[in-house]
Amino acid sequence: MKIKSKIVGVLLIGSLVFTGCQSQINNGENSTEKKSSVSSEVSKKDKRFEDVQKIAAENAKKDIKEEPRYKDKIKLGYSGDLCLGGPNIANLNGYFKNRDVEVEFVNTKNPKDALGSGKLDGLVGEFAAMVVPATKGLDIVFSSASHTGCKSLYVLNESKITKTKELEGKNLAITNGIGNSNHNTALRFFNHDDVDPDKVTYKQVDNAAVIQAMKDGEIDSAVLDDQFAKKFVDKGEIRAIRSMTHDDDFGKEVCCVLAFNGKFAKENPLIAEKIASAIQEANSYMQNNPKEATQKLFDNKLASGDFDAGLELIKSYDYSVKNDLAEKTLKSIFTDYKEIGLIEDERSVDELMKSYWLPMGSFYDEK
Repeated sequence: MKIKSKIVGVLLIGSLVFTGCQSQINNGENSTEKKSSVSSEVSKKDKRFEDVQKIAAENAKKDIKEEPRYKDKIKLGYSGDLCLGGPNIANLNGYFKNRDVEVEFVNTKNPKDALGSGKLDGLVGEFAAMVVPATKGLDIVFSSASHTGCKSLYVLNESKITKTKELEGKNLAITNGIGNSNHNTALRFFNHDDVDPDKVTYKQVDNAAVIQAMKDGEIDSAVLDDQFAKKFVDKGEIRAIRSMTHDDDFGKEVCCVLAFNGKFAKENPLIAEKIASAIQEANSYMQNNPKEATQKLFDNKLASGDFDAGLELIKSYDYSVKNDLAEKTLKSIFTDYKEIGLIEDERSVDELMKSYWLPMGSFYDEK
């Protein structure tokens, strides 16, 4: 099903950066400056078709000591979310140190913007949050599978709604910003389920108020992180009708991925490989030792809430996923987003993959 929703253009305005910058320059300038601007735009467009794997492979032929960031601290995005604990476990278990890499964790208000601008070198985060901004100008490449799952579409337990089609004519809460990961996840659900997104009303609601808003009848449904929703599910207040974690069509996709700043990864592929393999080793540890991993995160104040609930969540995600599944997931996301209209790009899915898929961590992946 191809959904070209009239809401998409409006929703993208507030969430995608760099889209309006070039159109504002050279307005009323002389013809020489206009010609220079056109040349700049052509160069920028050509760069978007570059093969990032080919560039990184050429640079990987050099000695690691020749890489620009050799012996620098590598800046990774900090997250206190249990599901994104891979980098924290890699640090606690000494996996970075074992590879002679020093990392610094940086807590930023807008991590994907910090990654795209080079203030961060890498982070583990949701595909759904980063794919569209990457195609709109943020310098991001996707490199290593993290885990499955983590978001579902919820309704009140007492609601008569049992499937997404029944949300037509009803309200859906967006808790992390219109055009961001929760909204994009909902649109993927709708695209798979033949739901007309124009018949659903989207309301931005603070995370802290979303459950009460559902109880008050202000909204009918919400896409929520499973970690946030779990305590309300356990209390019998809400239930999932669609899930990235458990449903057959999404449950085996890679939800979260290690992403790098594109310039960093292309210029420092050997360092990036060390970072990726360390985090993959941490993911393997979390998969095989969920209780110990959860305990380490809690003991070091890198997770909060109820320990048993956190452990159950960790066990619900598959941290053993490999990069071939991440590649397949990214292709599926590109395909869905182009159908939905979230990505309005002349490049084919295969061309998009060449520009944004730069697999790393393969050494550990082969163990």
